[in-house]
Amino acid sequence: MSALRRPLTDVVRGWLDLNGPLLGPAFYLFESVRSYIEERKEAFDARFGTDTAAPVLGRDQRPGVYFYVATTASLIYEVIEALALPPDVFAFVDMGSGKGRALLVASEFAFAKIVGIELSPQLHRIAQNNVKRYSPQTQQCTDFDLRCMNVVDYAYGPEPLVLFLFDPFDRETLESVVSNLEASLRENPRDAYIAYVYPQFEDVLQASPILRKVQEGGPRWRPWSRYVVYATSPGSDGAAKTAAQRPGSG
Repeated sequence: MSALRRPLTDVVRGWLDLNGPLLGPAFYLFESVRSYIEERKEAFDARFGTDTAAPVLGRDQRPGVYFYVATTASLIYEVIEALALPPDVFAFVDMGSGKGRALLVASEFAFAKIVGIELSPQLHRIAQNNVKRYSPQTQQCTDFDLRCMNVVDYAYGPEPLVLFLFDPFDRETLESVVSNLEASLRENPRDAYIAYVYPQFEDVLQASPILRKVQEGGPRWRPWSRYVVYATSPGSDGAAKTAAQRPGSG
């Protein structure tokens, strides 16, 4: 009986997914309006000559790939600054990097390298152009690695990392991403953070045996501005405990 019940549950869950066929179109319209208003306020593209704000409902999208809406630049700054990372040690990996706004903001911090993984060739090309255009005086990292590929096929490098997610894909894909990360961390123990914005599938991170929540932020009544940070630290809980003691941590 449970074998029959599960597929039905998956179907219902898919329809109720914010990016699914039922709520997805309405959510896209809402996000388009929100993105327009916030871009008028922050003027990120106007200041840097980039193209990161305009939403895209791409024709080249495939199952499990969502429409593109940019994360608010101020929120990306807030999330990265809250981590208080040592310079030139961590890789910044954005899965579902879209037009690359999070990559551009991350380059203003002293990361060892910046990786963007995007399935859509259209968005990948736009991100490449944005990286070429973006050169503020505050930029600290210019080692970009943009890849047009499926996130589940990505092989993590050996360095400590910050994995950035802005609600980029469905539950099943997120489960695969977390599983791959867990395998990499077991094989090569190192510090890692997952910064998850708009965390509608946070329970996937909660279920991980090696991750723990160390911080959360953003008002619950504005879920697109809410984020959680999960971390693991090899051999010591020091990094997680330090982060957990910061104001506003969960």
